[in-house]
Amino acid sequence: MGAPIVHIEFRSSDFGRTAAFYSQLFDWQTQQNASATYMKFDGADGPSGGWVRSDLVQAPGPVPYLVVDDLASKMAEVEKAGGRVLVGSMPFAGGGEVGLFADPDGNVVGLWMRKRGEGAAAPREETPAKAHKAAAAPKAPAKKAASAKPKKK
Repeated sequence: MGAPIVHIEFRSSDFGRTAAFYSQLFDWQTQQNASATYMKFDGADGPSGGWVRSDLVQAPGPVPYLVVDDLASKMAEVEKAGGRVLVGSMPFAGGGEVGLFADPDGNVVGLWMRKRGEGAAAPREETPAKAHKAAAAPKAPAKKAASAKPKKK
């Protein structure tokens, strides 16, 4: 079996509107983080996920995350296959590392290497979104380099 999507992030310009929309249609429950930059959802079968505030995201669409055993090795494979590494590696609060790449069509995909000893299912409280927020938060000029905006060719 191929690598499953374990987490997915969407963008939202209005968390209240987004929460009401998905709650009404699918009975999803949402919870916003303290800094109001991320809102996770609960109630859906499948991968964990949430929304990142639109002004902090430069990816052209949703960002799915896949689990890998060796992030550096997989990023090297991405480049060899014709993809472009956007963020090679950065730690996140739950342990482990995440990276972002663009495929040849410009779609952004996240890779998640868990800290050693974690199981296959993504924990809903500690997801790559925490690292994504750290990379996208507008605190320092270096953050722009960690954005997930593919360059046009």
